[in-house]
Amino acid sequence: MGFLPKMSLIASLFLSGMVHADQNSVAVQAFKKTWVAKALKLQREMDVKLPLNQSTFLGTHNSENAISYQIPFIRYIDPNQILSIYDQLEMGMRSIEFDVHWYLGAHFRKDILLSHALSNHLGCSTQDRPVTEGLAELRDWLQQNPHEVVILYFDRGVALDGHEPRLASYLQDYLGEYIYKPTRVRERHGDAPRCVSLPGTLSKADVLNAGKQLIIVTKDCDDNKAHYEELDRYKLNWNDYIFAGIGHVKNHLFTILDSTIGDDFTPYPDCSASTVFHDDPEHTVPWRIFEDRTMLSGIISPNRKVLAADIKTMVDCGINWQTMDMLSVDDDRLAAAVWSWAPNFPVENQGQQCAMYKAGEGIENMACTTSLAAFACKNIASQFKAVASSGKWQDGEAICQAQAGTDWHFAMPLNGKQMLLFKQDAQVKQLQQVWLNYFEDESMSWRV
Repeated sequence: MGFLPKMSLIASLFLSGMVHADQNSVAVQAFKKTWVAKALKLQREMDVKLPLNQSTFLGTHNSENAISYQIPFIRYIDPNQILSIYDQLEMGMRSIEFDVHWYLGAHFRKDILLSHALSNHLGCSTQDRPVTEGLAELRDWLQQNPHEVVILYFDRGVALDGHEPRLASYLQDYLGEYIYKPTRVRERHGDAPRCVSLPGTLSKADVLNAGKQLIIVTKDCDDNKAHYEELDRYKLNWNDYIFAGIGHVKNHLFTILDSTIGDDFTPYPDCSASTVFHDDPEHTVPWRIFEDRTMLSGIISPNRKVLAADIKTMVDCGINWQTMDMLSVDDDRLAAAVWSWAPNFPVENQGQQCAMYKAGEGIENMACTTSLAAFACKNIASQFKAVASSGKWQDGEAICQAQAGTDWHFAMPLNGKQMLLFKQDAQVKQLQQVWLNYFEDESMSWRV
C-alpha cells in the first residue's frame, strides 16, 4: 500500500470504499446460506400467485444513498443504507427506491443523478452517481435471478425538472427487456399515452408469465399537459414505462398509500387501518411503511427506526411493503419477517416431503405417511381454519370437504396475515400439529 500517499485524497477515499464494499459482499454471500435467507426465499415462492395487495415486498428506502458508494465529505455523506444496491437485492430485498435529480454531474454537465436531496436539489453532489449506474446494477442482478420480481420505486417529485423522457430512454436501454410495462394493462382512449396505476390484482406470476421481472412505480400522474425537456432527443413516453401510483383508492388516485413509522403506526389488530390506510378498508393495494433516518430528514420530519418488532407486526397485519433503512448482514429485522418455517427447517431429508404446522414453532417437514390429528382448510373467501380429524397428508382434501363442507379445501397460508389467522384458530382448538397443503416435489422444490 506504499502508493497510497501519492494518490489524491478522493482516489484514496474511493479505494477505501471499494474495500469496504467487497467485505460487505463476502458477508452477504455468507448470509445467503443461512436459514433466514432460505426461509425468505421460500416465502417469496409461496405468494407468487397472490395479487400484489397480498404478496410481500421487503424493501429498502433511498436504496442508492449507501455507505458502499460513499466518498466521505463528497458523496452520500448522510446515508440511508450500508450495502450496495446489488447486495441489498442479494439480501432478499424486492423493493428498491431511487431518488432521482436533474443536477450537474461529475463531467460538468447535467444528468439524472441518484441523490438524496430536497426537491430544490439541496443535498445533491456533483459526485453522486448517475442513474444509469444504478440501472446497470439492477439489470445485472435481474440477469442472474430470472425467477424473481422486483418493484423499482422512483421518488422524483419535481426534481427531474421535466427530464422524464430522458429517464424513459435510459430505462429502455438498460432494463427494457425486463420491464412489465403499463401498455399491457392500459385501456385505450384515443392516441394519448394515458397514466396507468399499477393494478392491485396483478400477481408476480402474471409478471413472470409475461417474461418480465421488473415493475416500476412512481407517485403522481404526468398527463398530456406535462412539460418535458429534450423532446427532440428523447422521444420515448414516460407513461409507457412507469405505473403512476398503485390501485384505484378513493382520494388517492395515482399515488401510493404509505407513511413513515411513527405515531400513526398502530399494532394488531388495527394495523394502521384507522390511521394511515383508512381510505382503503378492503386492503386493495399494497400498504407501505418506511423509515428515513438521515440527519437531514431527522431535522425536517423526525421519525423513529423500524424495529424487528415492527416488522413482525407488519407481517401479522398484512402491511406487505415493509421498507427499511440501514439494512445490514446481521439485521434482526429479516428474521422477524419470517412467518412460515420453524428455525432450521425444512430439513433436507428425502423421506420428509410434506409440511405441517407445529404450535409455537412454525412449519416443519416430515414423512407424508405420518398420521396427524388435524388439517388446514380454506374457503373461497380465503378464510382459514384447522379441522380436527386424524389422517395422513394425502387425506387432506377429502377431510376438509367432509368435515368443513364442500366450499372448503386443503390449504396452505400464503402470507403472514393468513398464517396468523390460521394459528389463532388452531390455538383455540388446542391443536399442536396440523397438516398443511405444502410439499416438496421430485425436483426438490416446495409447492403449494
